[in-house]
Amino acid sequence: MTSGVRRILLIDLLGGLGDLIMVLPTVHALAEAHPDAELTVLTHAPGVPLLARDPAVGAVRTAEKHDERAAVERALADLAPDLTVTTTRFDGIGDLVDDDAAARGTRAVSNLWRRPPADEKVGERYQRILAAEGLIADRVRPPRVVLDPAEVQAAVSAWRPRWHSTSGKPPPREQPHPPTVLVPDAGMAVKRWPAHRWAALAATLPGPVFSVGPVDGAEELPPTDLRGLAARFAALAEAGGVVVGPDTGPVRLAAAVGARTIALFGPTAASRYGLEEGTNLQGLPECPHRMPTAITEQVCWWEARCPLATEPACLLDLPVARVREQVLASG
Repeated sequence: MTSGVRRILLIDLLGGLGDLIMVLPTVHALAEAHPDAELTVLTHAPGVPLLARDPAVGAVRTAEKHDERAAVERALADLAPDLTVTTTRFDGIGDLVDDDAAARGTRAVSNLWRRPPADEKVGERYQRILAAEGLIADRVRPPRVVLDPAEVQAAVSAWRPRWHSTSGKPPPREQPHPPTVLVPDAGMAVKRWPAHRWAALAATLPGPVFSVGPVDGAEELPPTDLRGLAARFAALAEAGGVVVGPDTGPVRLAAAVGARTIALFGPTAASRYGLEEGTNLQGLPECPHRMPTAITEQVCWWEARCPLATEPACLLDLPVARVREQVLASG
């Protein structure tokens, strides 16, 4: 698309698995627009397995926590990219990228957060900014994690015998309901739905109910690595199942491999951070303390102390019945 682009460096060091998944459409759009360029992604090590078999990614570099700026400096020096795109601006990384591009006469997009509307999803915003810069096609796409068919088939074969179990529940009178997988945890306490509600949901769902992490009344899935988890979600998609969880990386991963997904949003605004494909349930949409375009400045964000209730009022506003209704509708 843009002539002379041979090396692309994309930097995503925001720290979360979900952040990397939200930038995957940008990775794929850049690779499509510049098919002759080698695209390198610089990110934190935990997310690297998601890129392992992605044909759009030519190379991956990693940065350690608290050493991100130095890692960016090394990548810029080693690669001398013709185009640098970064989601990350802390510690002067945005200025560093701009200065490097100015010194070498190359292109850089160092601020993918510029003037964000409160009702535009983050990953879509990235793509629209790059399209406006003439760097990718003007087409918004959802996140996709690339899996080898053999990975998915292995997960299907290992999991299929358990899909028809009812986990101790009475045998269903009608056609068994597809399995449900619950993801109760989130990286931040402020995003967690109360444990007793997960238990209540598990107790009222038809068909087998599994969980990633402990939930009373659900069968906890054995540990696996990140690609193994992605393959399980893809296998679940083949079975017509559904994944339910909060605003967290594994839930985004489920959506990115094609599983039906229901995400519970409390302090984060679904209009901004919701799944591109899936069902987004927003608790307490009228919360006066929510800041869709500046979530880290919210009073509840870091300490999970809700100014409206002893537990996050936004998540308490999502009753079990509402979530259950969506699960059954998805099935």
